[in-house]
Amino acid sequence: MAKTRVIFFGNEQLAQGIKAKTPIFDALLADEHYEICALVLPQAHVRKPFPITIQAQKHNIEIRQVQKGTELLPIIEELKPEVGILAAFGKLVPESAINAIPAGILNIHPSLLPKYRGTTPIETALLNGDAETGVSIMRLAKEMDAGNVLAQASVKITAKTTKQSLYEELSTLGTKLLLNVLPGALAKNAPETAQNDAEATFTSKLSKDLALLKPTEKAAKTLCNEVRAYAGFPKSKTVLLDIPCTITAAHVADQASTELDLLCADGKYLVIDRLLPENSKEMDAHSFLNGHKH
Repeated sequence: MAKTRVIFFGNEQLAQGIKAKTPIFDALLADEHYEICALVLPQAHVRKPFPITIQAQKHNIEIRQVQKGTELLPIIEELKPEVGILAAFGKLVPESAINAIPAGILNIHPSLLPKYRGTTPIETALLNGDAETGVSIMRLAKEMDAGNVLAQASVKITAKTTKQSLYEELSTLGTKLLLNVLPGALAKNAPETAQNDAEATFTSKLSKDLALLKPTEKAAKTLCNEVRAYAGFPKSKTVLLDIPCTITAAHVADQASTELDLLCADGKYLVIDRLLPENSKEMDAHSFLNGHKH
């Protein structure tokens, strides 16, 4: 039986500052029904290759890089894929390219669409202190993240949820959903639900100027959410005992545990659990105090 030709767009890095993995790409590689004919990535100057690039090279899969979305149509016309899969591509795909693929392009998006369209849905869910989020399999459309939804599933966010753990949970769940809906999408009989654009919310890109913690201006809960959402990038930075530090884990309390804890605008404390001092290794607050307190 002939395998379905799949063209894969993106690097699966569904959040910024995480250690990216490739469950979606790997699942398609392992499934006897599918053949990945190419991996398409935006042209980027990176110091080391993405994990998905290494996987593609290992399996002798052709890698194409593009600078603009307009370069996609000739690639699709050349390779003749039957379906496209997109996960963190980072560029808008023209309607002409979408329509050139018989079964279209399916996008794995880590939010419960139409909530959190855009580039940082995982970070935004953490930043807003949401109790749950999820993943959607949607049909790619001309407008960003506005296509019909084929499947959704939700996950809980707890106090122990980190950006890395949430990314991994949503990637794994998204992979399962994709494999479930893909046969129906190829047969063009999968049920689809149009999004309610009136309920859409949009996320913003993260930038380095968000890194500085501002306890005199913000509530402790807000800063705690920032520490979780900004892990890896852009990070959460402050100065403790005259040493620049990145805060990697924290919680909110009514009283301070150590002199490192930050009194915030709401009268509560951001209690520092773990931190990364400049030019040092990550450690807990007590280790930092023992090594740096004079």
